[in-house]
Amino acid sequence: MKRVQEKLVVCALIISFGVFSQIETDHIPTISAELSRVEFQDHFYEALKHKALENHSKAIEELLLCVEIDPKESAIFFELGTNYFKSNQFEQAEFNFKKAITLNATNFWYKESLYNLYVNQARHEDAIVAIQPILSRNSNYSQDLANLYINIGNFSQALNILDSLDNRLGINLARDKIRTEVYNLSEDKDKRIIHLKTRVLESPETPQNFLNLIAAYCNINKKEEAFKTAKAFLLQHPKSHLVHVALYKFYLDSEELEKAIASMKIVTTSNVIEPVVKVKVLNDFMQLVAKFPQYQSDLIDVSNTVGQGTPIRSDLELANYYYSSKDYLKAISYYQRAIEFDPNNFDAVKCLAILYLETNQFETALIFTNQQIDVYPTQPILYLVNGTAKRQLNKLEAAIDHLMMGLDYVIDNSELQCDFYRELSISFRLRGNIKESEAFTAKAVELERAL
Repeated sequence: MKRVQEKLVVCALIISFGVFSQIETDHIPTISAELSRVEFQDHFYEALKHKALENHSKAIEELLLCVEIDPKESAIFFELGTNYFKSNQFEQAEFNFKKAITLNATNFWYKESLYNLYVNQARHEDAIVAIQPILSRNSNYSQDLANLYINIGNFSQALNILDSLDNRLGINLARDKIRTEVYNLSEDKDKRIIHLKTRVLESPETPQNFLNLIAAYCNINKKEEAFKTAKAFLLQHPKSHLVHVALYKFYLDSEELEKAIASMKIVTTSNVIEPVVKVKVLNDFMQLVAKFPQYQSDLIDVSNTVGQGTPIRSDLELANYYYSSKDYLKAISYYQRAIEFDPNNFDAVKCLAILYLETNQFETALIFTNQQIDVYPTQPILYLVNGTAKRQLNKLEAAIDHLMMGLDYVIDNSELQCDFYRELSISFRLRGNIKESEAFTAKAVELERAL
């Protein structure tokens, strides 16, 4: 009775820990009648128990005792191989997996385990040999075989396998990605182009085929061919927004600005294009307007709709653009939007605080920096803006207090330190403390000479 209970406990452990990686009946060890002696069973179940508890060295000890009792049981060698594998004793694992296969040449799981061992060790040549007998059982391994051939540089064989899979199973995006990798590694750009052109001809209804071909032409600097492909894409899919991601670049390069702007507007206002792409296009849009200001109204038209999903990014791009264009009021508006979306974006906070000073909004600057100092108590720029605003509002004592406080937080920034000295000099002079004012002026001059 006690022995039965022990076996039940072991079985529970086996189920709980998933000790049998094998899931089919041919993988479950069957102990023949002549091996059903108590001693053999005790060692075997002890091994499984220790394996479940990840005590692989103890499991190996028990399994070796099983081998002494009966060296012809394949499952024991499989279990030995598994435990050696999990304890990183790869040579012993290989020996025992091979021994298990020798004793039971029809067991799929034994062969798969040997293959996984080789893959784990990056033994690609051995893995190619080991994978052959398991392909008939599981065709999914064919794609793995293609990857193995890529790893050893046999690109033609890899492509042959991919072609065979496409013919048998149809076109597959994952396989196309592998094929692209092969072409890149082999630097066989012509074959890649031929393949992608074939894809377009075979499946013109698939937009991704056009996009892949456009990208491939761009990668080899065949912009004219890429442009032709993009226009063919537009003819095939006149309502597609994706094609304009490519088209606007070509129009810019050919200085067809009206067409470029039309395409950029489609991209930046599209509800199907990723926000990160929109922001990139928006950035190009702003660069265009910087060169050709007559198109600024077009930029304004799209600025309120671009970047949906990631408004912080687009708002910052627009704010920075208007800041550099000295359109401070528009810049303030977009920095405010960015902070509303993400109050923890300090870059936007800093720029907005400075702009309030630039636009003489001293009361607003004071209120804003008082709020932000509570959030960022060690950021000196906030104290500088706060002190300057107070000085402009004739709150000299408070201005000096905040400036002196902020100066303590300036570390390894001579320019900012110099700004503090200049502002303190002005504040002390207005308060009538000429000696202190001159002292800070002298510090500023000395620091400027060292810059």
